[in-house]
Amino acid sequence: MSSRLLRSTLFRVSALNALLLVISMAAGAVGGWLATRGIVERQARSRVELESDTIALEFQRSGLDRAIEMIRSKAKRPGALEYYLIDPRGRTVIGDLEIVPREAGWHFVEEPSSQPGVEGAHLVALTRRLPDTSLLMVGEDMERSDAIRDAVFGAILLAGGTALAFGIFAGLLATRRTLRQMQRISASVRAVENGDLSARIGGPVEARTDLDDLALTIDGMLDRIDTLVATVRRVSAEVAHDLRTPLTRVRHAIEIALAQPDAGLRTAALEQAMAGLDEALRLFSAVLDLAEIDAGRARAQFTQVDVAEVVDRVVDCYRAEIEASSRQISVDLAGEAVVAGDADLLARALANLIENALKYSHDAARIDVSVKAQGDVVTMAVADDGPGVSDNEVAEMLRPFGRLDRARSESGNGLGLAIADAVARLHRGTLLFAQVQPGLAVEIRIPRSTVAWADSEVPRFD
Repeated sequence: MSSRLLRSTLFRVSALNALLLVISMAAGAVGGWLATRGIVERQARSRVELESDTIALEFQRSGLDRAIEMIRSKAKRPGALEYYLIDPRGRTVIGDLEIVPREAGWHFVEEPSSQPGVEGAHLVALTRRLPDTSLLMVGEDMERSDAIRDAVFGAILLAGGTALAFGIFAGLLATRRTLRQMQRISASVRAVENGDLSARIGGPVEARTDLDDLALTIDGMLDRIDTLVATVRRVSAEVAHDLRTPLTRVRHAIEIALAQPDAGLRTAALEQAMAGLDEALRLFSAVLDLAEIDAGRARAQFTQVDVAEVVDRVVDCYRAEIEASSRQISVDLAGEAVVAGDADLLARALANLIENALKYSHDAARIDVSVKAQGDVVTMAVADDGPGVSDNEVAEMLRPFGRLDRARSESGNGLGLAIADAVARLHRGTLLFAQVQPGLAVEIRIPRSTVAWADSEVPRFD
């Protein structure tokens, strides 16, 4: 038996439970033995006293000879009591005991056996003097009752010993299986600790034991960690890639400014460098905003927000720009559209959707902004009659820095829809795409519920 097995908590608990079971059974057996011994003795005294009174009464009615006949008749019955009678002359009339107490009253009589290997008698006896001075002793052998109790006590101890052995054996089997599972869990965790994020515990698809449930939970956690690490690596690479162009432009502009003798050209080059730095700062700001939204800390400032009012305010800010680009915008607002949320974040999400519609729709396009309240859900939507997107392009559009090939020529960093999606999830809502003919509609659906969510329930961006 390995020391690891003996150190196992499950084995120790199993052995302790088996030991406690045996101790409980032994304590119950001892208590039962002592209790039944007292009961049996009281019952024996009652029978002996009744029998002695019956014989004494027969003696008073019919004399000694009739009492002797009664005793001999009773002695022939199975399970009869022990009788001993000495007549007034001192002769033993009935009985063959070697030790007979002569004093009247109750006695315990130990009579050794004359045969080797055979136990003697252990009597609880009542001695009394009859009116003619004869000595009558009636007793009951307690050895038979003690033997029954001892047999029961032994059976209980045997059962307890069997239970102890079986408990230890079952504990060993269960512990071996548990140790194998724990070894798999430990090996996977150590592999992840050493950098292998692909390590998984594996096992049943559905949990059958608490360890299976733990293994599935750890595998899910490792999947989550692997996804997050991959996301961090990808986002880091994409941030670096997107920063390379503006920083290169900044360096090039500064080099030009340093080489220019003309103050006007030098100023123009420095302004170009400033524009590149502003672009880099906007990228960092967008990344930080996305991380802040995903962290869920804004939920602490949630208040009752009228979505229709937010939409009306944002549309007013973009109306002049939209109309200046030969596009048209229409607004359809619901009467009652109040949710628990952050008005600034909802405005930011809507602004991103409108900017996307402006950026990718054609001149003279129509942009429709609406707010609808149906049941417990408030929907904020922006639709345009632009080229639209296919269903397989949606995931790429929602990915941070994800941009479609046809959008590569446009300015931007690919974080607008990702931020809008994060805002929707922060409000326990969803961002959905709906194909319209022609064009595309993007909806943010938010439940009206004001239930507070624990930090563990805040949806995170993958």
